[in-house]
This record gives sequence, structure tokens and C-alpha cells, in this order.
Amino acid sequence: MIFHLTNYWNGLYLCALSVFFRQKPTLSTMKNFSVLFLMMLCMATVSLKAQAPVYFDPQALESNVGVNDSIVVLTVLRNASETAVEFSFPGFSGREQGGPDNYGYSWIDSDEPNGPDWAWTDIAETGIPVEGLGDDMVAGPYEMDIDFPFYGENKHIFWINSNGSIGFNQQLLPFANGSIPTNSNYTDFIAWFWDDLTIDTAITRIYFKNLEEKTIVQFNKMVHYPGTESFITAQVVMMVNGTILIRYKQVTENFETNSATIGIQSYNPELGLQVSMNENYVHSEMAVRFDLNRGFITSVTPSALTLQPGTQETIRIKYNSAGFEPGSYEQELKCVTSLPDYPELFVHNVMHVTSQVTAGFSGYVTDAATGYAINEAKVKVGEHQVFTNNNGYYELPLEPGSYNVTFSRNGYQTLTIEDTTAVEGFSTLDVALSGFYFIAGRVYAGENPIETGFAYGYKMLEGEVVDVFAGMVGELGWYEFSGLAAAQYITKAEPGPGSVYYGDYLPTYYGDVLHWEDAAVINLTGGTDDAHIHLVAVTNAPQGPGSISGTIVYGVKSEGIPVVLQAGGGIAMVTYTATGGTFSFPDLAYGTYQVYAELAGKSVFPHTVSLDEVNPVAAEVRMVVLANEIIFLGLADSEIFETAPVVFPNPVTDMANIRLSLKKPAVVAVSIVNPLGKVVATERVEVSGQKNMAMDVRTLPGGIYFIRCEAAGNVMMKKFVKE
Repeated sequence: MIFHLTNYWNGLYLCALSVFFRQKPTLSTMKNFSVLFLMMLCMATVSLKAQAPVYFDPQALESNVGVNDSIVVLTVLRNASETAVEFSFPGFSGREQGGPDNYGYSWIDSDEPNGPDWAWTDIAETGIPVEGLGDDMVAGPYEMDIDFPFYGENKHIFWINSNGSIGFNQQLLPFANGSIPTNSNYTDFIAWFWDDLTIDTAITRIYFKNLEEKTIVQFNKMVHYPGTESFITAQVVMMVNGTILIRYKQVTENFETNSATIGIQSYNPELGLQVSMNENYVHSEMAVRFDLNRGFITSVTPSALTLQPGTQETIRIKYNSAGFEPGSYEQELKCVTSLPDYPELFVHNVMHVTSQVTAGFSGYVTDAATGYAINEAKVKVGEHQVFTNNNGYYELPLEPGSYNVTFSRNGYQTLTIEDTTAVEGFSTLDVALSGFYFIAGRVYAGENPIETGFAYGYKMLEGEVVDVFAGMVGELGWYEFSGLAAAQYITKAEPGPGSVYYGDYLPTYYGDVLHWEDAAVINLTGGTDDAHIHLVAVTNAPQGPGSISGTIVYGVKSEGIPVVLQAGGGIAMVTYTATGGTFSFPDLAYGTYQVYAELAGKSVFPHTVSLDEVNPVAAEVRMVVLANEIIFLGLADSEIFETAPVVFPNPVTDMANIRLSLKKPAVVAVSIVNPLGKVVATERVEVSGQKNMAMDVRTLPGGIYFIRCEAAGNVMMKKFVKE
């Protein structure tokens, strides 16, 4: 203090006594003395406070900040002492601490006064060796016994990258290092020394060890590619509280340190924290620690200064509302001084996050398979973006209008909602994101897995095929489709021409059936590896003088369509259409057969054909493939139609005249179908007995078309030519 406190209180007391003894010491004056002394005591206390030698003016700050915005607030730091005073703001001063990034991570190294201890805990004798890691390779996954929080996600497994990183996905970081944030597809990793490193099998060893509150990964003597005598030995420690510690035990003299990146990268390509890139930073017996602090103060300027006696400095404090929902938040800003009696000062800060616009989108993002909330999902419109909170909720302020809104999250398929309108107030837009899953299984011929073949996958939506993909059946009969969204699927497999089972087994769907509508549907909400297919064996019909043949029209794809022939006694055969869509089953014994073309997604009712001595040959089995069905042409056993429709004249130039003949009154849907199976025109007419109608075809390009007539579930078709 500037003067001695004992003398101060004595003087104050004597002053009060002097006032008292100038009056007659009655009871009233004694009461007045007590009140006077208390008043003087309070005034003195206030006076003492005002005379604190260093202080902020004001000592409390608050400000409104828009969503995903920032603002700078001001206070004045004053030095009223008689000596020069040094001030600093921990976490913001110089290189003492780096960051924070937009999530709240900061870093500090052991070269700083408040940095971590680099002390080494060797696990070479007690850790689990990592085997099989070579140049430009990834090893793993390895399990952690802790829930390791990293950018809002709890990590349980990790991979080890030979190029100086630990990843939380199977991705291989390239040997050429880059900056952090990567702003690329390389995400979700800890770069302890991202560079072109490799394994020298003579000296390099890697271990990991799970402890109660942390997991340690140790790299002994990693070398630069293609191999050098110099090396680096380091550890990465991942703690249950989210702290990350990188220890560098030994960096040999000739080991190059100016070509690496050190830092942490989140699953979001735009979010990460870089410590160093391409500079001589690391050295032996050094540690770098990453801590998470979700404060809203992101910078203080100046962050360190010296004030001479009687001087002052304006302090600029930046608030950033990124990641904060509308509401009020408080944070104390600590200032360290060189005065022993006043080692610390504080500024109280309040940030009010307000939504200053009246339009936008809000809602919840959930997992399509589980229904659970997805946190840290990015919601983006143009340059505007926000991330969901732990409940999967988001608010994206925008001007009123129509937008394409994109939802993305590492490990999920990106979803874009197009042309959706933001009206006054937040428009609710809830979405469910699908993860990437897989379907796998084995293909059997009898009891044996086939050695080679083809597998097909079909994505279904409301009973219709909306996507088709194919792959090979590999070793031990396994097939696999990966990167799939949560949805319904069916699969099919068949032996390849190089298989010993080729020709003896039929193309078969999961569920061990020949027709796609009978297949077992896979409701994919996670990976499955038990979608095994047991192929249906070929059972040839007895030989005889009969035959069944015909044609299939399927646009320009009429060749190679499978045609199935079945009969009682388990008879099942398949042939494929030749050029021009023709097919044939020769040398058949007399009997009753069912024939149909098999195309996934195309509904079909098998056509029954009877062969006998009177009708030994059925040579006019004609089918046409439409958008969602396969229709047989010219069948005379309809309950509704007396005959097939007649088109005249044929070829047609402008108007197609159509004659309809029905056995009983009905409403007939008459459509014109192009060769690709697409309906290009439709009319509905009431018919009783026979009726003629006309359809305008002048706008249609020249070519082959079909008239499709449907009534009460009965279908008839007729081909015509448009000139």
C-alpha cells in the first residue's frame, strides 16, 4: 500500500473521537458517534478500493452478437502504481498457446512456462506391438478401452498411418504433408509428424497400450523414406478427458524437421488446429498438449504488454458466436500481472447471441437407421453454414427465399433438399441421413461355394427397383456391396463362364428363388454379412418333339435377356435372348410349361404353354418390356377382351385409329408406349361391345410403338409403326 494501514485506522478513529468530544457525551451523542464512525469506515473502504494500483475500467463487459458472427468489445487497463507493471492474458499471449480453433481446441508446448511436462512413459516392454505396417500403409483398427472425445465424437477405435498420424478412419494420409484444416477429403486424424515417414524393419518399432484413463501409441525410431540413419521417437497420448499429448523423446541431429505438419483435424474438412507446418519446430525432450475450452473469447489485443506508472492501454476483446445457439453466455477473462499484491485481474464478459433475421430453417438431423440425433452435422446454404448440437438441432438464419439446403456429416451420405422455401420465421426442415453400409454373403452350388461368378444388387423403393449395381463373386464364394444407404435391397448371383458350376445352376436371388418379386428383401440399417444365396440347380425337361420360342422387345436392349422355363416336378431351365430378342427351348416333351422373361423390377405373370400332339410347337410367344412390367402380346384367353386391339391404318402418319372389342362393358385405359417402355400418351374410354377411337400421334418421332389396353387387370397390346 502507499501508506501504513495501522496508522490509517488510528487516524480515522481519532478523527471520530475529536468530533465526539466537542459535544456533551450524552446517550444521543454516543449513538451519533457510532453512526459517524461506521459511515467514515464505509467511505474509507470505498476509497481504498478506488485506490487499487492496477484495474480494468470497466471491469464487466457485455454485447449482443448475431448467430455465427463476431464483435470486438473494449476495456481500459490502467496502471496507477509507482512502478512499471507487466500484464499478460494466458491462452492469448504470443506463442505461449495456439488457437483456439472454431471448436475450442488450443495447444501449448513444453517450451512455455505453463506448458506440459515432456516426461516419457515407455511402453516398449508392456505395450502391444503393431505388426504389418510398411511404407504408405495403414494398420488397424485397434480398440481403445476409453471413450476418447474428439471434436464432439467419442472415439473407440483408431488406425495407425505410416506417414506420421493416428486416424479415426481407415484413410491413408499421403506422404506429401498439407495444411490443417485440410479443406479436403483427408479428415479425422492426429498428425504427430505428418511427413514421408517409413518403417526401417531393423530399428523401427510401434506399440500401443490401453490404460484406465488413456491410450498411448509409441513410435520408436521412425525414419524418412526411403530410409536413413536419422530417426524420430515419439508418443501420442489420448486421454479420457479429451486432452491430447504428443511427446518427442528423441529427434536425432540429422533428422529433417522442416517438412512436416503437426496438428489435429476434425471430421469436418474446414475445422482443425495446426501447430506447425514445414518449420524447424520439434526437438528432443519436447511435448505438445491440446486442450478443449469452449469459450466465446477468441482473441485479446494486445495479449501481453508493459505499462509505465500512470499510463493506460485499451484492450480489445473479440467475441465469436460460432457454435453457440441464441442465448446468453458468461466467461471470465484472466489477466496476470507482475505485482505481487495483485497477481491476477479479471474482466467479466457476457455474450448475448441473438438471431437478427426473421427467416431461415430449423430442425433436427437424425440417423436414418437408428433415429438417434446426429451432432455436428453441417447444414449449408451457399456460404452460410451451421452445425447441429448434441440433440441434432440446428438453426440456419437466412433471408426469405428459396434455397438448396445441404446436410453432411462424416460417415453419412450427403443429402441436398432442393428448392425449399424459407418463409418469415424459421421453416421446419427435419432430415434423416443414411450411413454407409454393406451387404455381403456367400454363393453356394449345393454344399460348395462357387469359385467365380457375378453378383447383382438392386435398391428398392416402394416395390420398384431404383438402382442397380454389380460385382464379382470372389474367393470362397463371397460377394460384397459396400457404401450403401439405409434402404431395402434384393441381391442375385450366378456362376461365371469360368466356373465348374456354369450351366448347372440358375441365376438365383437371395431367398433362393428365381423371380425377383419372390426374393427376400434386405432392410439395410447396418452392415450384414449373412446374405447367403443357394443357387437353384438346373433341372432339364424330358426330351421330346415339342418346342417353345418367341421374341422379346426391349428397346435396343433385347439381346441377353434371361428367359425362364418351369414345369412340374421341379423342372427349371433358363436361356438368353439372341440378337433381335429371339429365344427358343427346343426338344421338349409334351406337357404344360410356364415361361417368362426375368428382369428385376419388371413385374410379370408367367405365360402357360401346353404342348401336345395337336400343338407340338408354340412359336409365337411374344413379350414386350415396359417401364415396370413385362407384357405378353396376342394372348386370347382374356376375361375382358374379345380380341387384341386393332390399329389402322398401320403404319400411322397422324391419327391412330384403334378398334376395341370387349366381352363385357368396362373402362379401358388406352396408352401409347415407346420402345423403351415409356408411356407417351394415355386416354380412358368406356366400351361396351365394340368401339373405335382415335389418338393423335403427329408429335411422335417415327418408329415402332405399342398400343396398350388395360381393363379390370387384363392387358392387351398391339404393335404399330409411326411414319
